[in-house]
Amino acid sequence: MRLRAPRPADGPEIAAIHAEGLATGHASFRETPMDWAGFETGFALSLLAEVGDRVAGFAGVSATSARPVYAGVGEVSVYVAASAAGKGVGRALLSRLVADSEAEGWWTLVAQIFPENGASLALHRACGFRALGLRHRLGRMGYGPMAGHWRDVVMMERRSEVAGR
Repeated sequence: MRLRAPRPADGPEIAAIHAEGLATGHASFRETPMDWAGFETGFALSLLAEVGDRVAGFAGVSATSARPVYAGVGEVSVYVAASAAGKGVGRALLSRLVADSEAEGWWTLVAQIFPENGASLALHRACGFRALGLRHRLGRMGYGPMAGHWRDVVMMERRSEVAGR
């Protein structure tokens, strides 16, 4: 496995992996997968995992607010291709994303995860995130197998021990 910066040519594979996650109904409130432009502008910091000549997953950090006081607070996203699930891709991506984000001065990373997404909850815990609580009925799904259902979201946080001191 190789971790590297994403390139525009990776756009179709990134969109396909994102679409796989969205199809589960437990990855995001988003209804449509990101295209390259959305990916590139949506993340302040991103990377992808490549296995052989295929993209196996991607991860990114997006700013939670444009207000200067929150300049080091970001929300993480991690998506792994179904064919690469359970092979350490998510852990490699999130671990590296945490290290890279700290090197760039991000002091707090948050993740909002559906309680049904046990693999994502376990991954974030393994990478130093802790659950802050459950946000009840945060949003109503507009697509997929959970369309029309109000969804709870587990709010997780990781505070850096090196950045933001």
